[in-house]
Amino acid sequence: ALSIYGSDIPLACAGIISKVNMIFMSFVIGISQGTQPVIGFNYGAKKYRRVSNTYLLALSAASVLSVIAFICFQFFPRQIISAFGNGYFRIYMFLTIINGIQPVTSNFFNSIGKSRLGVFMSLTRQILFLLPLIVIFPIFMGIDGVMYAGPIADGAAAVVCGYFTVRELKELKQLENSAAVN
Repeated sequence: ALSIYGSDIPLACAGIISKVNMIFMSFVIGISQGTQPVIGFNYGAKKYRRVSNTYLLALSAASVLSVIAFICFQFFPRQIISAFGNGYFRIYMFLTIINGIQPVTSNFFNSIGKSRLGVFMSLTRQILFLLPLIVIFPIFMGIDGVMYAGPIADGAAAVVCGYFTVRELKELKQLENSAAVN
């Protein structure tokens, strides 16, 4: 409401940006869900190298897609969305480059039977980070706070996922080594 355009235009912009992001994320989620049966089967079969390789392949595919989306969002925002200035679009989509990490990691943990951790990962960006930031940041930054909440939530979710993934991949390596000894 404090925007020079009133409350309707910034809300419409936020809605449009969210929809464009949702289309991109649909592809990433498809990649991550496609790996779930492969990871689950191989984890159950104690083929831990295949589990790690499948996760890393999915993460690579999601990361390539994220880089392509990042380039499009940063260099062609006017062509993608011309209903409002491209500044907000670029800010909100700035960390799209790492958005593939969270859904792939969430499904990875679900696939190996660690569903609590998988559910936690799935909540990191939208619920644990984005919602509180969208409420808190505008108090201090106005409508710009909403736009900065997106990339900060993306970054925080990626860091949390990275921490748990590194820990799990080390554990899988130990399981693989102990299975090779037996």
